[in-house]
Amino acid sequence: MNHNTSIAPESDPKLLKEFSLSAEPTLRKLLTTIEEDEHELYVFLQADHTQFVTEILNIDWQTGLIWLGTPYEKSLSAGCNGSSAYVIVAFPDGVKVQFAGIGILQSEYQGADALRIAIPKSIVRLQRRNYFRVMADEELNHQVKLEIPAYPDRPNLIDLSLAGCGFTLMAQAGQFESGQVLSNVQLTLPDGESSLLVDLVVRNIKPTVDNPDLIQLGCEMKAAQRNAERRLQRFLLATERRQRANLHSID
Repeated sequence: MNHNTSIAPESDPKLLKEFSLSAEPTLRKLLTTIEEDEHELYVFLQADHTQFVTEILNIDWQTGLIWLGTPYEKSLSAGCNGSSAYVIVAFPDGVKVQFAGIGILQSEYQGADALRIAIPKSIVRLQRRNYFRVMADEELNHQVKLEIPAYPDRPNLIDLSLAGCGFTLMAQAGQFESGQVLSNVQLTLPDGESSLLVDLVVRNIKPTVDNPDLIQLGCEMKAAQRNAERRLQRFLLATERRQRANLHSID
């Protein structure tokens, strides 16, 4: 895999509900991409937490069925039957998607052992992790507050992702160096919950041309709270959707 995202299924019901896609053209596009580009499927069986890797062998849109290859260790799927509950995760074009269902039947495809499932009625499309970021527009800077100890001036965000952020700050370039850790930074999201406490690791330092007292910093972000990534992911996905809707309304 050339991505940096966990293959584990997302379980947050808010995320699953909010970013579930059910339009048939969208489902066809995602599943066809997974099939044609031979993306790996990560199958998680709910009953005993068995997991295995496979791929799509064939999609029959008329009958609503998908044939999957059997795993290298056939014993992993030997117990699959019509009542097997599962979640499948894949990464078409580097974007994490997942869908759930009940029923993995033992089958054949072109004379070889195979597994058969129903085409899902919905797919949850999550985001790239380190490769996905939203550009900080005026609304985002109103919504998100970044507070760095010892720097009273509020930074102005340039972009934001699960991996980190870029921002401008009233300071001198000589005050920072690559690898420096800015500890106990407060990141406040517009979700009504308490501020996230994060550490920012400085990676890039760039002076601005038109203002010698203003610098640009690119930082890697590390959060201590367990739910921090989930909250930030929810905000990023909602922001991307808002920005995309704004673009469509302009068109």
